[in-house]
Amino acid sequence: MEHKLLSRISTLARRKQRREVQMLLLQLDEHPIAQLLERLSLPTARWCFLLLPPEVQSDIALHLSPHARATILPTLPDDVLSRFLHFSSEDDATDLLQALPERLRGKVLAGMRPEKRKKIDKLLTFGAETAGGLMDLHFLTVDADTTVHHALRSLHAHTSGHGQSPMLIAADSHGHVAGYLPHRTLLFAHPKRRVRDLLQTVPIVHHALDREHVLAQISRSKSNIVCVVDDRQRPIGVIQLADLLGVASAEATEDVFRFAGVDAEEQPLDSVWMKVQHRYAWLLVNLGTAFLAASVVALFQNTITRLAILAVYMPIVAGQGGNAATQALAVVVRGLAVGDLRWQQARHIIARESLAGMLNGILTGFVAGSVAVAVGGPPLLGVVLGSAMIINLLVAGFFGALVPLILKWSGIDPAVASSIFVTTATDVFGFLAFLGLGSVLL
Repeated sequence: MEHKLLSRISTLARRKQRREVQMLLLQLDEHPIAQLLERLSLPTARWCFLLLPPEVQSDIALHLSPHARATILPTLPDDVLSRFLHFSSEDDATDLLQALPERLRGKVLAGMRPEKRKKIDKLLTFGAETAGGLMDLHFLTVDADTTVHHALRSLHAHTSGHGQSPMLIAADSHGHVAGYLPHRTLLFAHPKRRVRDLLQTVPIVHHALDREHVLAQISRSKSNIVCVVDDRQRPIGVIQLADLLGVASAEATEDVFRFAGVDAEEQPLDSVWMKVQHRYAWLLVNLGTAFLAASVVALFQNTITRLAILAVYMPIVAGQGGNAATQALAVVVRGLAVGDLRWQQARHIIARESLAGMLNGILTGFVAGSVAVAVGGPPLLGVVLGSAMIINLLVAGFFGALVPLILKWSGIDPAVASSIFVTTATDVFGFLAFLGLGSVLL
């Protein structure tokens, strides 16, 4: 169905049948339209986008992938961008503007209402990957020592002027965040009660904090918002849980790409040359580490020539070590990303992962050794294989925990570089243990 629709829209676009294309697109929700635009050629996607009303364009732009935003939006006329950004919230408009080259942003902002332009200008001063870049300016600060009656009056006045009910953040006499006041709590409270008595604890983050750490803060709390503060600890914005869900998805995708050695910006329809550019460096590094593992195997050429059966089981030892290392690595990298791990716990983490690896090695080594003997191998082959797997899974747990901790301490993202070092360690120690024991015992 999707392929037929894509084909039909492409055909109608070639014939410049504006009305028919517009009717087809407006029958769909924003997300399917965005997906269709991403699969069309750039000139066709631009032509289709311009057929839609500005309020629809605003929603579609938000559903485009970062790559599609950076490709399609800069081709649009400045007045079109200014017009549909009026229908976006300030934080969403900021996200969309950040997809444009800096030379275009000023022109687009010049076509917007002064009040909205001022708020967006403020948000653009913060980094896109920081709490300031994620925050929403639609909040109202109330005095923590005021009464419910006065807080309700302030809320009503603000809502009347802006058309939306803001998040309520209470501040103390110094202007610092005292807590979050849910609307429901305020509406059902006695008018003479103090706001301070009704507050909920809210996570507080500095505007320059990286978005990963913002996620970690809210994951450890029960709040559905985060309050962003300036250098003087005064509230300047809020981040809602719904906005952070998108960030969590983006971070997860980014980490998956990093583990695989692929650039997070790479798209399925990128050119072959772009794909090569994104991937070759990682492959060359892997090639270097593969030669390191191969050099270990080369030390035991005579053993392999004499006992060719060892070559059959080498991939099993290396594969199991790699799998066990990936398990340990994933747990530790995630713990570091969400802030669950502290440096004081490093020794305990390494010890536990090493012990878990050794116990798994005993279990899988016993099974592998038994199978090797059952299919006709000598009993000592089972001992060599089982022992090598115990050693290699112990090494996997040790390096799977140690490497990301060292990289984090060195200021390097563990998700980017850990896997290559850990895999090299398991290959080298796995082959060394298996072939070394084979040389001695067989």
